[in-house]
Amino acid sequence: MTDRPTTLMKKRLNLWVNLLLIIIAVYISVSIFRISVTESDKWRELAESQQVRSTVVPASRGTIFDSTNQVLAQSATMYNVYCDQVMLWKDYISQKDEIIENYKGLIKKSKSAKKIKEYNEVLEKTKTSEQCFQDLVAFLAQTLEMDSGDIKEKIADEQCQYVVLKREIEKSVAEKIEKYLSDEELDGIRCDPTTRRIYPQNELASNVIGHLDYDGNGIYGLEAYYDDYLAGVDGRVVTATARDGTEIPYRYKQSYESQDGNSLHLNIDVNIQYHLETALQKAVDMHKPTERACGIIMNPKTGQVYAMATNYSYNPNSPAEITDKDISAQLAKMDEESKEYAEKRLNAWSVQWKNKAISELYFPGSVFKVITGSSALEEKAISLQDTFSCNTFIQVADYKIHCWSTNDHGSQNLALSMLNSCNPAFVQIGQRLGAEKFSEYFKAYGLTEKTGIDLPSEVSSIYMPLSRMGSVELASSSFGQTNKVTPIQMITAYSAVINGGYLITPQIVDKITDSNGNVVKDFDTQVKRQVISEETSKEMREILEGVVSGQPGSNCYIKGYRIGGKSGTSQKLDTDNSETYVSSYCAFAPADDPEVIMLVMVDHPTGGDFYGSIVAAPICVEVFSDVLPYLGLFPEYTEEELEKLQIAIPNVELDSVSNATKTLEGLGLNVKVVGDGDSVVKQMPTSISVERGSSVVLYTDESYNTNTVTVPNIQGLTREQAKQILESYGLNLSVIGAGADENGAIASYDQNYAEGAIVPEGTAITVTFVEGSVGSQ
Repeated sequence: MTDRPTTLMKKRLNLWVNLLLIIIAVYISVSIFRISVTESDKWRELAESQQVRSTVVPASRGTIFDSTNQVLAQSATMYNVYCDQVMLWKDYISQKDEIIENYKGLIKKSKSAKKIKEYNEVLEKTKTSEQCFQDLVAFLAQTLEMDSGDIKEKIADEQCQYVVLKREIEKSVAEKIEKYLSDEELDGIRCDPTTRRIYPQNELASNVIGHLDYDGNGIYGLEAYYDDYLAGVDGRVVTATARDGTEIPYRYKQSYESQDGNSLHLNIDVNIQYHLETALQKAVDMHKPTERACGIIMNPKTGQVYAMATNYSYNPNSPAEITDKDISAQLAKMDEESKEYAEKRLNAWSVQWKNKAISELYFPGSVFKVITGSSALEEKAISLQDTFSCNTFIQVADYKIHCWSTNDHGSQNLALSMLNSCNPAFVQIGQRLGAEKFSEYFKAYGLTEKTGIDLPSEVSSIYMPLSRMGSVELASSSFGQTNKVTPIQMITAYSAVINGGYLITPQIVDKITDSNGNVVKDFDTQVKRQVISEETSKEMREILEGVVSGQPGSNCYIKGYRIGGKSGTSQKLDTDNSETYVSSYCAFAPADDPEVIMLVMVDHPTGGDFYGSIVAAPICVEVFSDVLPYLGLFPEYTEEELEKLQIAIPNVELDSVSNATKTLEGLGLNVKVVGDGDSVVKQMPTSISVERGSSVVLYTDESYNTNTVTVPNIQGLTREQAKQILESYGLNLSVIGAGADENGAIASYDQNYAEGAIVPEGTAITVTFVEGSVGSQ
């Protein structure tokens, strides 16, 4: 008798089976609910990613214009070349061998000589898959200027649908590729349109404009600060795809138009920017600063920044290229895979991309004395008649603070103290103002906060707080040797001193427009507060004009112009070497109603001179000489100045020799005629101002031979000495510089031709003169 399941056992079995089925059913139901309801978006996106291809249509980035509508940055259509390996191999290259085999089979089967001939002609024209691949590799390597090995690797049969071969090729190159593919009956190599940022002015204003990263996002300068405005909104083209990922034509396609970015219209003027950068470059070449140089030109009333430059800078078209030649040479000798190489290159990039005018701090030195003086005047801690002693030093607590000069300036009022740039005098002025009021005005002038300029990476000042300001700290702060500020902070505070007392926000961008030219945003002058009264501001303008006219040889003096200014020479107290200096100068014009202000700073000059009056003031002279007339500010000469004016040589080419000679001699010039012709075919010099009695060489034969001479050394000579030396060589002197009319003024540097240069006879050598004995820091 065998055992059989009892009824109870069957019921238990059924119970467990039914329970298992219920659990499975519940699990399936929950899963279906989760997939279809709670996670529907996730699975829908996954399905669409397999069935739909979305292609980005990049928006065109907005253009950056200067104030004269010259383009500083714009986007151009370029093409990225990529390979769809699946399409290239499955549908094209691999098919070549199949086609050959098919035709060979047809030849064997065919009995028609005519057909066999046609098939053989096709075979002769049809490449094998290997031939097709090798020819394509050779063509792409040559066309894209790439290594053939890299091309082979990128277009190999590896079932990848998107492998970038090269980015940003020109349209002509893309058309060449497309023609080759058409002729060879191939597909799978595509040229997708994209945009490339182009900077037509190259290095000009590059530290202001900035550049983009690899993905087209702004990372420096205006490109970063206004990235949201410039970038626009990318569009998309959505198409359906088959199981293998290839597009299904016409089944499903939807386009979303891109929205082009907005454009920036700057207050920067490329002409003013060019003059500033040119003058800075000459100063850097001569004085060889170890920490670069920078300059700012702006309107002191509105805050509009006309120019801002750092030297050295970089070319935003190739931002990765190292500008510093010494660093570049060092990197060339290093192992590119080493950690040291990577760190050195990153440091080099960081320096050359940085805008020194807003991102680096410095001790302002004597330029800061305008802040101390104006604050004390406004607070009535001093009067214009009060006097201050020099004695070449002043004792403050346990410290003896020296004047820059070893000669006692004697008793001086505020105007004379500013003219002499006397440190002991300004220590006394600071003491009368007091630490509390000094700190109050230091803050009111915006020196404890960022200016708010519309550029990224503006840094904050480092200053002595009131809680830690003792008598010694107050004393050194009074003449600019304790607190570190940025150049943009200094020029903004200086503007408040001379514009009526108003602290304004400096502004790079004037307005933003859309792709149709409609104004999206307009920037008006932003006045933060009034720091000093109109009366005090007027008194400071007169004092600072007196600084320039009182010692023109060491300041920004230009004949016919009323200019105010102050030089600065500060020690870098936070370095190991106490003999490192910063040379600076701040000038404004016209002195009675300022329309333009300029600050230049040369960080640690190593060429021998380091006083701001020698290193920085000539930069202001050169720039203002060009910029003031450009801005419509023309000179007004006194009778005495008219007597000392140089003569502007007119262009007399194509005139008869007799008329040309009469014109030039009538201006007080000597004339040397070379040749026997009747008319002037060439003259030397032309379109430049020279000293009275200078010689002009007129060539009258078409086949003239230019006489050449060697430029002599005139460094350190007075104006009259330089004139005599140059004339003895057959050259002319063209004078610029604040010290040109001073007794004992000396030649500081040759602007256009260096010693030893070979130049045509009659060439005018432009020379900057400074006062022989420096009168101020």
